[in-house]
Amino acid sequence: MTNLTNIRKKISKNWSKHSITRKFRLASSAQLLLIATVALTGFIALEVVRNKTESAMVTSVKIQRLVFEMNKTLAKARRQETDFFSQWSIIGFEKAREDYVQNHDEQILKVLQIRDELQKLLSSENVSDRLRHSNPELVEYEEKVRHYSDSFRQAVGLVGILGEDQTGVLARADRKSELLLHILQIADEPELIVLYNQMQTLEKEYLLKRSEPEKQSLAKAVVALREAISNSQKLDISQKSQAQRYLGGYELESKELTILDKDIHKISNSFDEQTTNVSNKLLTVATEEVERARHHINLTSMGAAVLLGASAVATVILALAIRNAFQSALEQLEIEQEKSERLLLNVLPKPIADRLKYEPGTIADSFDNVTVLFADIANFTKLSSRISATELVKLLNEIFSSFDWLAMQHGLEKIKTIGDAYMVVGGLPNPRQDHAEAIAEMALDMQQAIIRFNEKYNDTLSIRIGINTGSVVAGVIGTKKFIYDLWGDTVNIASRMESHGIIGGIQVTEATYQHLRDKYWLEKRGLIEVKGKGEMMTYLLKSKISDRHSTENQHGAKTNFSEDYTRIEKSAYL
Repeated sequence: MTNLTNIRKKISKNWSKHSITRKFRLASSAQLLLIATVALTGFIALEVVRNKTESAMVTSVKIQRLVFEMNKTLAKARRQETDFFSQWSIIGFEKAREDYVQNHDEQILKVLQIRDELQKLLSSENVSDRLRHSNPELVEYEEKVRHYSDSFRQAVGLVGILGEDQTGVLARADRKSELLLHILQIADEPELIVLYNQMQTLEKEYLLKRSEPEKQSLAKAVVALREAISNSQKLDISQKSQAQRYLGGYELESKELTILDKDIHKISNSFDEQTTNVSNKLLTVATEEVERARHHINLTSMGAAVLLGASAVATVILALAIRNAFQSALEQLEIEQEKSERLLLNVLPKPIADRLKYEPGTIADSFDNVTVLFADIANFTKLSSRISATELVKLLNEIFSSFDWLAMQHGLEKIKTIGDAYMVVGGLPNPRQDHAEAIAEMALDMQQAIIRFNEKYNDTLSIRIGINTGSVVAGVIGTKKFIYDLWGDTVNIASRMESHGIIGGIQVTEATYQHLRDKYWLEKRGLIEVKGKGEMMTYLLKSKISDRHSTENQHGAKTNFSEDYTRIEKSAYL
């Protein structure tokens, strides 16, 4: 008895020396050992069922991922299709086919490759009967995608009939139009020229919008010009006959244009709905399989708990509680780590975030050649006093979200927003040679984004944009609420270019001008007084040189810049 007491005291003494963590581990191990013999068979059965179920769940998750990827890739193909139809009349058929049709075909090929992967998964042994029965839908999906691809090719062919240089419908209509103009100029009647110009303007509006109102307006303009030719006092009978013949030819070409245009947009109208139904069905079945597998895992876990409870209910419950606690903690830790990772990447560039993980502290890097852009919404103070705070935030969010998307598309780094100001940089943290060109493309696209916003909401918002090129220091400082920021004279001058700019314009410095002058159309603004720098030579970025002719055709002949600038200075300069 004495020996037992001494042994118990010795054990108690040794036990008290252990840490809480060690006690917890020893207790858990002892509990698990107590039930190991009784539960061994149950655990083996549980693991077999669990592995099979988890394998099925993993397969279902893979199917989900592939369907999402397939839909995403198909959406990219549809964007290429949309861009082709919206751009061919602007940049020309051959250029549009080169830029968009090849990319469209590549995306379709990727869709079909993903479909092949899906078909292999649906044929594997880890797939349920319900998922395996989805194979016919997948075959149907492939048929629809191939039919869509063929339809798009057919539509491209129709566009070729419309826009082929020299021989297309548009080219023939232009020739008829030029011959008609020559006859009308002989008459020297302003009314005829005005009606002719109105007809040409309505034709361009129809080509831009492709809607029924523009089509009807163009038809009315043709009728009005025909009546005016018939009533002309200065055209003889022969000239009137020639003019009516040319106008009739132009009208026939215009009608053929509208018929072809209607056929083009009719080809793939039902494709989205058909493919969406098939992909949604696959997603629904896969999601249900994941839930079923999870439910099955839960049921098997409960069965194991009952089996273990036959030997030692209290011990089993405690052991499972410990196990579930650890599992839950690990899963929660993984979730929180993923959330932290996403949040960090929303605040910092990935290279900088990776460095902070392994090298905590201040980060400061010098970059010799980058381009900085500042953009600001004009008359924002007046706007903020006119609408509620909630509406103002929604407006800024929509505009800046579109800018964020543009920055991602052009491979640029958004730095921050301050109120209604937006700052982005090219050439860091990963250096690139075309940083100035990328920023120029971003600036031009930002102007287009504002135009689309105004069209959507019938608004009149404008932005000022300033750009400068040079060296900066970039990094992260501080320990709380840190951001990746830029410092240096280059940044200050870029900000001044925006604040001293013109509403609706893109003002750049001499340094940026030297990078862009060979590929972009820039107008010399001249010397301006810049706070802290004195007089600086600045330029206004208009467009790419390759787009200049197209821009002039759309907007008409431009006035002399110096006269334009005087007018803008009076009304828009801040």
